[in-house]
Amino acid sequence: MDHDARVNGAVIARAPLRIALGGGGTDLLSHYREHGGFVLSCAIDRYVRIRVSPASGELFRLAHLEHEEVLDPADIEHPILRAAIARHGDGRPLELNSEGDVPPGTGLGSSGAYAVCAVKALGLSAARELTGGELAEAACAIEIEDAGRTVGKQDQYASTHGGVNSFTFARDGAVEVHRHDLPPQIREALSDRFLLFYTGQSRSAAHILSDQVDRTLAGDSELERNLLRTSAAARESSRAVEAGDLEAIAELMNEQWALKRERLARVAMPRIEELREVAFRGGARAAMLMGAGGGGYLLAYAPEPEPVRTALAGAGAPELTFDLDLEGCVGRLATAD
Repeated sequence: MDHDARVNGAVIARAPLRIALGGGGTDLLSHYREHGGFVLSCAIDRYVRIRVSPASGELFRLAHLEHEEVLDPADIEHPILRAAIARHGDGRPLELNSEGDVPPGTGLGSSGAYAVCAVKALGLSAARELTGGELAEAACAIEIEDAGRTVGKQDQYASTHGGVNSFTFARDGAVEVHRHDLPPQIREALSDRFLLFYTGQSRSAAHILSDQVDRTLAGDSELERNLLRTSAAARESSRAVEAGDLEAIAELMNEQWALKRERLARVAMPRIEELREVAFRGGARAAMLMGAGGGGYLLAYAPEPEPVRTALAGAGAPELTFDLDLEGCVGRLATAD
């Protein structure tokens, strides 16, 4: 890519969302710095997209869920974009447009993907490109340090790398990425028999996870036990994925939901419980809520998908079709077709 074109032309980046099959909550600093953490995650072909181009005047013009025009980037209201431009912009005014395939707060890691995508697009527009680990850590720094959000690190790594990965979070903050070479039956099942349904409710992951952090710091032994089992079950899921054992994956999905429900005992989720029952009556073998909990997308495993689709459609839960994303976050010149 020509240096001048990268600096003076528009660039487009996209970053995939993800579904997590186990280990959520163990990627928070409050847990992994004492015990380590482990997450099994799959990037999917639903995306956040960002286009960055040089501005024609002196204003920074940003289009996200709202529109902003500012002279000083420190005045940008969007916390991720404000931090990303401060860290990774080249100082020149720019125009930035972003869009996503799903609404925020729906449990598919959209906030982490947004941070990854912003860093990628801004880096390319400034003639800089980060490696995979650098890109994920840069996005983590923006969300956790700059924006002050109580979130983990799995979403940024899943969006950066794409594919199906196990992430091991060491106590010193290092992250080991293991890319799974999937057996054919798992590749087929992830495309055809794992189904996502929108519950109609959204939630703030940071708000829910803040409670977990507070309990961890207070020495809650029951929560510690729960998270250690969550991590162990995710390791079992990782082995089941590599072995192609769909029945074991289904059992472990249900266990992950039971563990999450235990952590969120104080959060009322009647709609989620209702939809899980509907899924099981339709023939699903497993169903678990994506993300921190409270709302978003329900992931179901169904050996016979059509009855489950029909049942959940009747319950007012539309399906979000998806396939795997194997590329991770990518960017290019907007004029390069």
